[in-house]
Amino acid sequence: MLRNTLAVLLGLLVALAIITFSLMINSYWIPYDYKGVPIEAWRSVVKTAKEEFFVALLISSGVASLLGGVVCALIVKRAKKAYAMFIGFILLLTAIANVLIFKGFPTWYILSSFFVFFPSSWLGAQIVESLQKKSNKEKKKL
Repeated sequence: MLRNTLAVLLGLLVALAIITFSLMINSYWIPYDYKGVPIEAWRSVVKTAKEEFFVALLISSGVASLLGGVVCALIVKRAKKAYAMFIGFILLLTAIANVLIFKGFPTWYILSSFFVFFPSSWLGAQIVESLQKKSNKEKKKL
């Protein structure tokens, strides 16, 4: 139980760090010299962002979900896909909360996000399971 909880927390930490870092790469999107509360800066970014910002956000969310699923699947012993998809579910809930709290997201981004988190996190677990099965087959041959 503790191992699985740690796996989910580490997977989420990795995913959120990747999303945050990928958005901070381009200082045009999130200026480093903003004054005030970071939430207000995010609100202005969402309202004034161009399409490529949301494309980058969607891609980084997919990559983050995939890598969060990989981290989680590497740690848990059983039900790797279920735990990885739980990470996708939590990330989807945070994306929905983000859309509801901060107005200005394009409709295509909102709809696309429903098809990014679950498949990406599932794919991360699938990659780990495939690699582990391949590794186990090679060990048995020796």
